[in-house]
Amino acid sequence: MQTSLQIGTRGWIYPAWNEAFYDPDLPVEWQLSWYANHLRAVLVPSDTMHEVNVARAQDWVEDTDPEFRFIVEIGPAGPDEGEDQARVSFARSLAQSFAGQLEALLFTSQPGSAPDWAALETLRQDFPQVAICVDGVTADAMPAGFGNCWHVGEGASLVPSPYTVTFCAHGALPVLREVIQTVRDTLPGGGALILTDPEFAYHHAKEARMIADLLDA
Repeated sequence: MQTSLQIGTRGWIYPAWNEAFYDPDLPVEWQLSWYANHLRAVLVPSDTMHEVNVARAQDWVEDTDPEFRFIVEIGPAGPDEGEDQARVSFARSLAQSFAGQLEALLFTSQPGSAPDWAALETLRQDFPQVAICVDGVTADAMPAGFGNCWHVGEGASLVPSPYTVTFCAHGALPVLREVIQTVRDTLPGGGALILTDPEFAYHHAKEARMIADLLDA
């Protein structure tokens, strides 16, 4: 897995980005390639616009260069006990399909529901180059070796882990600088900073990358 701070946005398909970020005549299927020419990582959210499957993962790899990195969000399982194993199996197929460009897998958990740690540990051992992160579990309940999430501005402090996905909706330069400094000084193994504003995340991410370069993060 990477040790430097990856910076990108939560998805790349937003109507507000047309003309502001993307060329107005650019087809939707070319937007990822355009994005990858300006930013070097992206979090693929578990929504219908960015729905990921093996075939689409392979297409996205073809649309980007080998140094571009993906973080893929795996949505929470339902109440059926077998659904947790199913999403781990799905994640395993994705890890193979991204052909070395997968930076991290982010599993989201429902409140009060612990993931299948044994299945996740097997996944982690089989793909040591991919960070396995879990969102929705407190740091004291996280087994060793797994990454976590930090949601800036939601009250919780940044807790060191092997890999942390930081979510930030703010774009003010002082805020970005403080967040990047905190991540740089706290995390031993690196991580990702994902900007989430649906209108201006692409701009925030470009500014965050410049700040991170200046801070050697």
